[in-house]
Amino acid sequence: MAIQSDSFQILSNCRALFLRHLGALLQDSRLVSGNAIRAIQEGAGAYFDEMVSTSRRGGFAEEAHGLTSSRITLVGEDDMELGIRLDNLSAKLFEATGGGLWKIHLRFVSLLRRPDLPKSDNPVGPKGISQGLQAMFTASGASSIEQKLALLDRIEGCLAQNLPALYAEINDFLDRGGVETAQPSIVSTQENPPAGRRPQNTENALLALQQSLLTRLPVAPPAAATMPEAADGSGAAASLLSQATLERLLFRLNELDRQGTFRQDFRPGTTPSNESLIPELFAADAIGNAAPKILKSAQLGIPATAGEGLAIDTLAMIFEAIFNDPTLPDALKATISSLQITLLKVAMRDATLFTDSRHPARQVIDRMGQAVLGLPADVPARHPVCAGLFEVAGQLRGEQNISNAAFTDALAKLDALIARRNEDLSAAVEPYLPLLRQVDRGDEAGIAARNAVDRVIERNPPLTIRNFLNASWCKVLQQVWLDHGPESSQWEAHVSAIDDLLWTFQPKTDPEERKTLARRLPVILKLLKTGMEQVGLPAQAQDAFLDDCFTLQTQALRATPNSADDGTLPALAPVGLHKKEGTPITGRVQIGELTMTTLDLPDFQSSPAPALPAAIGDWLELQIDAGKPLSARLSYISPGTRRAMLLNPDLGLALAIHPAILDRRLRSGEARNLTAASLFDDAASRALRNSATS
Repeated sequence: MAIQSDSFQILSNCRALFLRHLGALLQDSRLVSGNAIRAIQEGAGAYFDEMVSTSRRGGFAEEAHGLTSSRITLVGEDDMELGIRLDNLSAKLFEATGGGLWKIHLRFVSLLRRPDLPKSDNPVGPKGISQGLQAMFTASGASSIEQKLALLDRIEGCLAQNLPALYAEINDFLDRGGVETAQPSIVSTQENPPAGRRPQNTENALLALQQSLLTRLPVAPPAAATMPEAADGSGAAASLLSQATLERLLFRLNELDRQGTFRQDFRPGTTPSNESLIPELFAADAIGNAAPKILKSAQLGIPATAGEGLAIDTLAMIFEAIFNDPTLPDALKATISSLQITLLKVAMRDATLFTDSRHPARQVIDRMGQAVLGLPADVPARHPVCAGLFEVAGQLRGEQNISNAAFTDALAKLDALIARRNEDLSAAVEPYLPLLRQVDRGDEAGIAARNAVDRVIERNPPLTIRNFLNASWCKVLQQVWLDHGPESSQWEAHVSAIDDLLWTFQPKTDPEERKTLARRLPVILKLLKTGMEQVGLPAQAQDAFLDDCFTLQTQALRATPNSADDGTLPALAPVGLHKKEGTPITGRVQIGELTMTTLDLPDFQSSPAPALPAAIGDWLELQIDAGKPLSARLSYISPGTRRAMLLNPDLGLALAIHPAILDRRLRSGEARNLTAASLFDDAASRALRNSATS
């Protein structure tokens, strides 16, 4: 079927966007050279063209039917091994990018009008990238299978890390172009989730939690006591009791509040324990453990099968999950515990508490959780944030007829409280900027050194020289940059030293060239030896390197001039093949009384291509060294190096972290962004998990 003209333009622009950004992320990774990147782009572009121009692709059986012996090419073991590795790479990338790639696939189904388009034939999918890698290997046929597999091992991590952002951009481009997603029902669907997996969204977690409660009842509940399905009062919170009984229940809850059962004697100048704050919430035999008492339907004389009973017990499990969270400050738990009756009264009258994630009562709990992010679990009650939370909670408890308007007003006060704290946290950044600048200089030196070394490696020097440049001379250049600066004669001399060294390996047939070599070589070797000693390279390693240089120079004196460059692609460009893995190492910088911890990679690595999956102002939880996870606010990102500064004055923490480490940890789940989390929703999910195991 022919593609309409506007569709043709969208496809053309999409192809250009895909190849341009694929090339950019490969260039930033420094894993392959410019020539190799062009080969990858050509292969991936050819795959894109093939996928969008084919009107229909048969299934495996149809394709196998046409696979005759005349079409089968016998391949060697190396090619077979490489093909298997590329297939595995495609499969892993499909798994790593499944969600974003699936959306793009549905848009291509609409754009190409191809409901039969297999997921594996996505024009911008991993198979096209694998075809590009194969094209690169074919074009640079001088490389061994070991080099190719080593490169694939390294490039897999780069692609898995960066493709989700690329696919998000392509999806956004297609969306702006008006390309709608096809209905999944008309195409082959994604793999089904594993059996028994519970729904992840909050509403489903609450529904499943209430269903779990229902299944535990000894007698099946009436048909009316089913899951909440609407916001009109029907469902789990719909009354199964008589109006009189419901009024008596609300009256009893009001009496508990009036008697001071849930009232706190909370003064900002003191640091009371939970049990002294809310004495009636702690069982007599559990004072030592400070375990809050949870109100359940049985304690109020409400049948568990009634909608009200189900609502009460659902809230009880959510409160219990909050109180059992060891990371939450005790002052927050006490404040939320004082709101139990307030929320119970809301649940009696408003079914949407469990069905609407934007319900103001739920948002109040969430905002209270956001207000204490980064505070230690034992933060004193006199802390301004804790005092502010209790004041808001007290105003809510004082409402005679609690309404959504009261919670909306409380939200405004909580937002103001959070804003004041953020202003104080932002002001704390300024004193640490000189320390961060000191760390940034090390990053800038590493970037300059890496660029200088890679320019030489692009010329494909002998392996022994390449290894020396990556392992040792890069460190020498970095130190020279720091000591003397990029405009100094010392920097220029050390950068030129490698060019001079490579010149000594070129054939010298002319007597004058030999005399020049004899005159310049001692100066070159002296500078190299000084640099090696400066970075602490062992004497044995120094001697081995100089012996290799002598061998290459001897060979050059006996060789004939190299033949002219024929313009073909060089062998697999080894730029960036230096080792980038390694356990992050911590350091420390200090100016006066201020100290900043640093978290770096053992060897220099450039910043990741996509933006960090976090923004200034976000609270992040991550581990430093082998200690417990700590929370800190992303307070500053250096414009040039993109190094992130994390601050938490309440913990005395100031951290400058390499962006590659932070990016990897956030994307892998080793670090968490706490800002967007919902305290109410997370508690519901934990309660659901607990109910499944109990």
